[in-house]
Amino acid sequence: MVLVPTAVLVASLALVIPLAVAAVVSATALGLVQLILVWLLGIRTWPPPLVLVGFTRPRASLLVSGGLAVAALVCSLGFAQLYTMGAMALGWDFLMPPELPDGLLLPGGWVVFTALALAVWTPIAEEVFFRGFILQGLSNRWGPAPALVVSAAVFSALHLAPALLLPVFFTGLLLGYLYQRTGSLWPCIAVHAAQNLVAVLGAWFGL
Repeated sequence: MVLVPTAVLVASLALVIPLAVAAVVSATALGLVQLILVWLLGIRTWPPPLVLVGFTRPRASLLVSGGLAVAALVCSLGFAQLYTMGAMALGWDFLMPPELPDGLLLPGGWVVFTALALAVWTPIAEEVFFRGFILQGLSNRWGPAPALVVSAAVFSALHLAPALLLPVFFTGLLLGYLYQRTGSLWPCIAVHAAQNLVAVLGAWFGL
């Protein structure tokens, strides 16, 4: 209830300030709101014990955790590509994932702030909120399978784009499963960051 109007509000920043600046400010603000909600609703102690939201060593070996993370990234990117190709082949333009708009990246060396906001800060904040908080909390109440589906659905819905519902839901399932298998947010953050970095690099090189 808090995140939806916050997401709409920060998204509207692009109407009054340059898009590249709005992208950095909105990503930073939304991530901050997510972390504040986790603290208010789940932790409420300072300094926060980060182990409660998954900042711990993976219980699987480094090789297994890394392999699972790479597999999750490949499956996520592959599904997004297949989904796009399917929507294009069927002529369902309304389900085509939107292209990254021109002007999304800050110019010159300032682009590093775009990369930090979208490929570092956002993955950390979203993984804490959706996997470390929502998925873990629902798992304690409902069990792992229902929690995985519901957390992925919430993750998808809060991206506020109908064409992204299915691919983001699938990514949410992969990230949730990765968290359940490893017991750690670090592999999830790595996959999320890599996927966002691919998008930033695609916009940078005009792909």
